[in-house]
Amino acid sequence: MSDPAAPRQPKGWPLLAISVLVILLVGFLVVKLRRKDEGPAVVKNPPLPVEPVKTDPTKPADPLKPSDPVKPSDPVKPSDPSPEFEQKAKELKAAIEAKRWDDAAAALDAARKLRAEAKELKEAEEAIAEGRKKEEAERQEAARKLALRQKQDRDWAIVKEKVEKDREKNAWDTAIKSLEKFAQEYADAERDSDYVGTLKSVRGLQGEAEKYFKRDMGEAQKHADGGRFGQAFALSEAALVWYPERQSLVRTFQEAVRQAQFEKSMVRIPSTPCWIGNNDREDEKPLRQVKLPPFLMDKYEVTNEDFYAFTAATGHPPPLHWGSNKPPRGRERHPVVLVTWDEAAAYAAWAGKRLPTAEEWEVAARGPDKREFPWGNVFLEKEDRYPCNSLEYWQVHKNLAPGTTPVDEKNFDNGESAFGVYGMGGNVWEWTATGAPAKGSSPPPEFRILKGGSFMTPSKSTRCANVYAEDPRIAHPDVGFRCARDVK
Repeated sequence: MSDPAAPRQPKGWPLLAISVLVILLVGFLVVKLRRKDEGPAVVKNPPLPVEPVKTDPTKPADPLKPSDPVKPSDPVKPSDPSPEFEQKAKELKAAIEAKRWDDAAAALDAARKLRAEAKELKEAEEAIAEGRKKEEAERQEAARKLALRQKQDRDWAIVKEKVEKDREKNAWDTAIKSLEKFAQEYADAERDSDYVGTLKSVRGLQGEAEKYFKRDMGEAQKHADGGRFGQAFALSEAALVWYPERQSLVRTFQEAVRQAQFEKSMVRIPSTPCWIGNNDREDEKPLRQVKLPPFLMDKYEVTNEDFYAFTAATGHPPPLHWGSNKPPRGRERHPVVLVTWDEAAAYAAWAGKRLPTAEEWEVAARGPDKREFPWGNVFLEKEDRYPCNSLEYWQVHKNLAPGTTPVDEKNFDNGESAFGVYGMGGNVWEWTATGAPAKGSSPPPEFRILKGGSFMTPSKSTRCANVYAEDPRIAHPDVGFRCARDVK
């Protein structure tokens, strides 16, 4: 027996069998391939006839089903551009983005020479055209705005100069109206610091002027209510200095004051037979009876404060002895003196009145009873009292300086005349409208009659019939006037 643990010796038949199998497999594959290449041609059978589909005419045909949409073929991709074309395309794009339209147009022409059919070149051409159009529109708009701004600057310079002149004249309403009109024409004016500052300044000054105007007009109203009509006139005129554009308001006020003055300070002289003249003096002849139409006569002589209202309203120079534009303090109610006949007539016209004739003056003083003096027939002295401010009074009161006294002075008995007119004897002579033959070597065309006497003349000059002709060009320290007015 052999040892089972001993290694077996290999036999030769398995290797032979494997070799035979490999050879057979190779041969089979070779034969297979040859048969495939040399096989007979395939004969195709003819197509079978198709029988037509029978349809029932009574049944509706089935609707046709839409065929599937044809998918578009994928676009043919352009061939890769040349490096030179790609460079020009980049330059073109950069020029368009930078809005350099001339450079873009040049780059476009260069790119078309390399590839004219490129789609992006057409888009670039449209972008250039649109950009140029937009840029031109912007340029025109900028030019329009510049022209408008230049016009606005020119107009503002004109308006500002005009406003400055209005400020100098205190024409506040006109200045503000000009500024508001400018803002309406130029909407952005209210955002301009110069305009805003100018408007603010003018409105501030207007507010101050309005405050002072109302203050003076308030004081004027108080004087008018108290019967101080001259002061009312003067203060209302002073109010116009602050606000000249309120002139219509002031004139309305002054007209109301004037009417009140007519009612309170003028006396109605009726149309009644009265005696005037005197047969004892040549220049007073004849003694006669007259009947004049009714008229109004100032109850008092025109005072300094009355005349101040006139000078303030008209700019007429004040009497020299005032020393300023206003009457001396404490003499406001004294009769105004040192005025010529022309100045008296100018005041009367401004006040809506006129100077009385010598006949009217004598009728108002004398009345229907033929009295010698405005207060009666005798120049009567009662102890230390005198009927009027005449020379006789100052001859007794030598310690006092002769001069005018207030028109409503109560220390004298020269009270109301026959018709209630006060102070028609003494104090100051009064201009009348009546002319008289001129005297002297170089006289004016005619003299004017003075009536009433003064503080510098004796009692006989205070007689109602007394007349005194004087050169109307000369202003005297004892000559004043009072006014008359027709009855309407």
